[in-house]
Amino acid sequence: MEESTQIHPEDVANQVAEEQLAEKPGIVGPIFLSIFVLSVSLGLVLMPFFGDREPLAGLLEAPEWWTENIGEYHPVILHLPIGIVFLTMVMEMCRWMSFGRYRPMTGVGLFLGFITGAFACVTGFVDLKIGGMKAESWDDAWFQHMWLGIIFVAILGLALLAKIWGNRSGARGPIYGLLLFGAAGVMGYGAHLGGVKVHKTDPVLNTLKGLDILKPKETEKEKDKKIEQKEEADDGAVKLPKDRLAFAEVMLPIMDTKCLYCHSEEAGKSKGGLYMDTYENLLIGGDSQDGDEYRTLVPGDPEKSYMIEVMNLPMDDDMHMPPSKKKQMEAHEIELLTWWVKNIPASETLEDQTLAEMGAPQNILDAAAKLISPDERKAMEEKGAAEKARAEAEETAKREAVEASLNSLKEDEKFQVAIDYVSEESSDLAFTAVSLREKLDDEILGKLSPVAAALTSLDLAGAAVSEAEVIEQLSKMPNLLKLDLKETELGDAVLDAVANLEQLEFLNLFDTRVTDAGLMKLKPLGNLKKIFLGRTDVTAEGADELKNALPGLEVNLGVN
Repeated sequence: MEESTQIHPEDVANQVAEEQLAEKPGIVGPIFLSIFVLSVSLGLVLMPFFGDREPLAGLLEAPEWWTENIGEYHPVILHLPIGIVFLTMVMEMCRWMSFGRYRPMTGVGLFLGFITGAFACVTGFVDLKIGGMKAESWDDAWFQHMWLGIIFVAILGLALLAKIWGNRSGARGPIYGLLLFGAAGVMGYGAHLGGVKVHKTDPVLNTLKGLDILKPKETEKEKDKKIEQKEEADDGAVKLPKDRLAFAEVMLPIMDTKCLYCHSEEAGKSKGGLYMDTYENLLIGGDSQDGDEYRTLVPGDPEKSYMIEVMNLPMDDDMHMPPSKKKQMEAHEIELLTWWVKNIPASETLEDQTLAEMGAPQNILDAAAKLISPDERKAMEEKGAAEKARAEAEETAKREAVEASLNSLKEDEKFQVAIDYVSEESSDLAFTAVSLREKLDDEILGKLSPVAAALTSLDLAGAAVSEAEVIEQLSKMPNLLKLDLKETELGDAVLDAVANLEQLEFLNLFDTRVTDAGLMKLKPLGNLKKIFLGRTDVTAEGADELKNALPGLEVNLGVN
């Protein structure tokens, strides 16, 4: 009796899947998808560059409900690509660990991750522009967050294309995996920056500190002790040029600023195989030492020393040193190096002597006097470090002074997320009504009085506050840099108090009751850089008059 063969449904499914994969699909779909993905990625990259230009600027400035509403969707959408990419990575890792037995269909997931990521970038960009948040350079956390999001979407799009074209050709190279994990890494870091900026705390840093992986910061007592030690230290007299060691205190400092960024053994930088930080290394030379013609240093003969020759070559010569984009040698520095090479004895070791001991003429001593001596450089560095330490101590003292009042304020749940430090190191405070809106009344605003002087950012958007209370509180906030009064019932009377905020840089009066007459009160604000006036009674003529009084001011009137 023949033994019957049992066919498992799983085997049938795998066979069908393999047959489907074996069939090459048409090429129109992948080409269309490639064009779509690349076009969307290019659009996202160009978006920040055209945010202040028409027609995009007009759309963002339009006083329509939907302009601000688009930005409000950013925190809703941004979690979708994060979850999708994380799930896709888990599925792909399971496939790799099963050596291809498990074959997840992740193409759709990648496409959805790309689309939702693109929407997150657009809504986030609108939120930044409408909210007036600072995102102008790589030093700004919001700027980094924006660009990392765009880079993430672009890399994810390339990962999707790598998978689609790889499946079509049957290729199993590492490109798809590298792009997927690269996108996840960029996404993780960008999301981390955004989270830290929004929630005012760094969970990763807190974890590292809790596990004692990061060393605790230097205590104030230790900093004060260092400052005292620096102030008590004897600076000593700066050496005269004739008393400076020729190599260690004259020639080496020149090369330190002009040569060692590419030729330092200590820093592990040896462009062309050449180190220049010791006399012995100068004698050894670099990769191009193929005879006497290119010897870096020939003691006693500057004309045969290649290091002197390349300094004197024309700037457009490929062999000119330092490179044209680097800081160039000055005439007195070349004069010093040339004289030194000419006057050192031919020896495998150098007995460093002072300029006087080497018989330096007056023109060489005058050239050396133009240099910053090692003693002077050290004194400057110590002075800078002391000033930095003193500034940090003052900042800490300011923070300690406001700490008690802030903690007392945060005992009220209404203030727990509404007010916090601008950054972990700063003593400046920022208040936002985003979690309160119309619940923020005069009573709540009045409670800010104990910390008013420490506030540099005040957001009262949508608050139900009176002009009298706002005027009173603004008089206590001389350090404000940013003030947001949009969507309130405040009018020209408040601008009398605003005009006294000498440091103010950003002002949002969108959808308020201000007029041209009130706007003229702001002419003394010389530091004001940006103002929003959409949905107000301010006219274009009034805005122009303010701009004429404050050159460089950016006025956003919206579409009337």
